[in-house]
Amino acid sequence: MTQTIFLLVLVVLFLLGIPVAFALVGTSVLMMAASGGIRFGSVIQQMINGVNTFTLLAVPLFLLAGKLMNSSGTTDRLFDFAKKMVGWLPGGLGHVNILASVIFAGMSGTAVSDASGLGVIEIKAMEDAGFDKDFSAAVTASSSTVGPIIPPSLPLVVYGTMAGTSVGALFMAGIVPGIVIALLEMLVVFGYAFKKKYPRERFPTGKEFLHAVKEGFLPLMAPVILLVGIYTGLYTPTESAAILVFYSLILGVFVYRELTLQKLYQVLVETVIDSASIGLLVAAATLFGSCIVRALIPQTILRVITAAVSSKWMLLLILNVFLLVVGMFMETVSAITILMPIMIPLVTAFDINLVQFGIIVVFNLMIGVLSPPFGLVLFVTARIAELPIARMIKALLPWLAVLIVALALITVFPEVSLWFPRLIGMKV
Repeated sequence: MTQTIFLLVLVVLFLLGIPVAFALVGTSVLMMAASGGIRFGSVIQQMINGVNTFTLLAVPLFLLAGKLMNSSGTTDRLFDFAKKMVGWLPGGLGHVNILASVIFAGMSGTAVSDASGLGVIEIKAMEDAGFDKDFSAAVTASSSTVGPIIPPSLPLVVYGTMAGTSVGALFMAGIVPGIVIALLEMLVVFGYAFKKKYPRERFPTGKEFLHAVKEGFLPLMAPVILLVGIYTGLYTPTESAAILVFYSLILGVFVYRELTLQKLYQVLVETVIDSASIGLLVAAATLFGSCIVRALIPQTILRVITAAVSSKWMLLLILNVFLLVVGMFMETVSAITILMPIMIPLVTAFDINLVQFGIIVVFNLMIGVLSPPFGLVLFVTARIAELPIARMIKALLPWLAVLIVALALITVFPEVSLWFPRLIGMKV
């Protein structure tokens, strides 16, 4: 009964609009007071321990790298490269939109960075080419979900920290699912192209193709440097994030010469603000996690569910539905930090691979950022395209259905996530 009360207190604080980190700390302090007194020294120590990990250093570094790429003209070059590669297919710029998101995913690590960075370029280009605004906005929003699946991925870094799982293995596990998602989205583009007679780009000449490769080569090397280094063991995912920042600076300052001191200052300020909010959230979630463990909440939930659920497939179905609903209301990192202390014991008890489950969790929450009522990418893309939210939601419905199909494939077939890490010799 007491456990239920504390969880209800947390929900009430969320509904009152209290910031997630403060709601977690407030609930934790109440739980400590009810169980024998508050030791503020212990509170601070646990929160510091939550962020005092080498892995979490990757969060501000990947954020910084993505923002540097956005501010240095790299996104324009990536879009032009993608246009020459697939723009001649039926549906033209729709395929370009998806391929550009796949490539940019290897640099930014977040769906919002993709939608806001590439989205402005993509939507304008598609409208100028004769695509209707609804389709342009929907494909932009849908393709951005690939960002946190294909490495690097901020949500996977946070999940790996909370679940005690190798971030390198999670990164490698996201590659094939990301490609599967992109291919399914391209099938939708083909369908729209034949139905609405959308235009396509003309097939590039050899000279144009070589020019696109030349312009896109250096940006394309960013994910290659990242993945090859992690695979060969030359550096950890955290160290790779630092290398990616250094590489982004070289491109922006010395190669393209578009990263001015004013832009750099703005990027640094935005990175510090975003990183601080994520760090505070992880610290608060660590305190909350230790409190709910002491209150036996995960153990109680585990006992109830294991008594009611007979197989891991039923559990995965329940968790998928639950995470989809959570993703509609809660920001991705917040959801991961709050829920993983409760969910990890459950999936471990049913012998579900934690690396596969990490991909399932993040992809569920990515579908959530497209969904009403509070999907962040939904609102960002609607604002860029200047579309009413109701119209944007209607345009997204076919894409959400395809993403659900991709989620089912990732859930039912573990090898979609685990094949590649195992192929390169990783223990997952």
